[in-house]
Amino acid sequence: MAGARHVVRPVDDVWLAMDQPDNLMVVEGLMVVDGELDRATYVRLLHDRVLDRFPRFRQRARHAWLPWPGQWWEDDPSFDLDRHVREVRLPAPGDDAALEDHVASCLSRALDRQHPPWEVHLVQGYEGGTAIYTRLHHALADGTALFRVVLALADEELTTEQDAGRAGLLQVARAAVRALPGTGRLLKTPMVAEHLLLARRPVSPLSVPPHHRKRAVWTPSIDVADLRGLRRATGTTVTDIVMAAVAGALRRWLLAHGSDPMVDDLPTMVPVDLRGSAALRADDLGNQFALVLLDLPVGLESPLGRLEETAARMRAIKESPEAWLTYGLLEGMGLMHPRLRVHATDFFARKATGVTTSVRGPDQPLHLAGLPVTRMWAWAPMSADQSLSTSIVGYAGKIHIGFKVDSSAVPDPQALVAGLQAELAELVALAPPG
Repeated sequence: MAGARHVVRPVDDVWLAMDQPDNLMVVEGLMVVDGELDRATYVRLLHDRVLDRFPRFRQRARHAWLPWPGQWWEDDPSFDLDRHVREVRLPAPGDDAALEDHVASCLSRALDRQHPPWEVHLVQGYEGGTAIYTRLHHALADGTALFRVVLALADEELTTEQDAGRAGLLQVARAAVRALPGTGRLLKTPMVAEHLLLARRPVSPLSVPPHHRKRAVWTPSIDVADLRGLRRATGTTVTDIVMAAVAGALRRWLLAHGSDPMVDDLPTMVPVDLRGSAALRADDLGNQFALVLLDLPVGLESPLGRLEETAARMRAIKESPEAWLTYGLLEGMGLMHPRLRVHATDFFARKATGVTTSVRGPDQPLHLAGLPVTRMWAWAPMSADQSLSTSIVGYAGKIHIGFKVDSSAVPDPQALVAGLQAELAELVALAPPG
């Protein structure tokens, strides 16, 4: 099925220009199914449920002069689905370490831009099942859209309310981003703009030049029900708790790696979805998100103090025009000369240590070819010299958290996993019994 030729929108062209050897603009994802999914079945599902619905996955970005100069999405004349789907089998014992090794071997390998820039690995033998590892260039679409595309493979027909993009764990008023901000937000615009321009990333053990070696690790699943008592006792949200735990894990890691003096805040960029809950159309790919700069309060000693401060900062973001401003900046950067565009994107990327993606998937369990889908992660790319990408995915009553790190900055990513688990345990223990 041929797809129509479309110009690459300026905001998508930004991501094509941002690829660097040490930080590729690739969205990485993992989905685990319980049982072995054979390649022929998966390829059939991919063809019927994704490629026929989203022709963009048959296209590549090419420069053309007509009808006007620029990058255009056009059909790959030699498109071959087999080129994009690989099958590997993990060595025994097929545990997390073996899967981490396979993912690490791919994280720094650029996608082939002569063909549609995406690939899927069917990783057999992972804990008796199959891990589906996806790599898709950010120019194709943002993380929320790509997450929906991946979920389009599911056997279940998701309604709009059940859709993965229904609401991220970070709630921001999309209407205020798409339209002019209200009076309250408008009055705050000069202060927020000043913060975006003058904010500086603090010097810490995470502030090192990037290297092409990357690593991805993840925590065991977290049951949302286990956080209910803490939420009620503190009046916070699941997102507040998880973000505070991430801040605590980073504080533990910084202390263990000689951060002296301890920095007060560690800034991370958080993408905010602008699509809302509308069903994803075939022509609705591309990037439709804004960015907000969230300062994680790593300098506070008390876990409860970090939770309260994180919740307060999240509430402030919801009332801020920051997302509206950054979306306009991304659109404007796409109109710049390519060299100026790279300098502009680097200028803002260097204000954060990394990026934190937060996506809420469907509440009910999904199946793929009849096999239960058990876990999901999705990592955004790190830009410029960022060294940490954190993935938070809510799915079927569980939260799945993972870290993608630059190995030169974080040679021991399992310490972040252990720190996060310890932080959550301390926080949950603060809730009164019953």
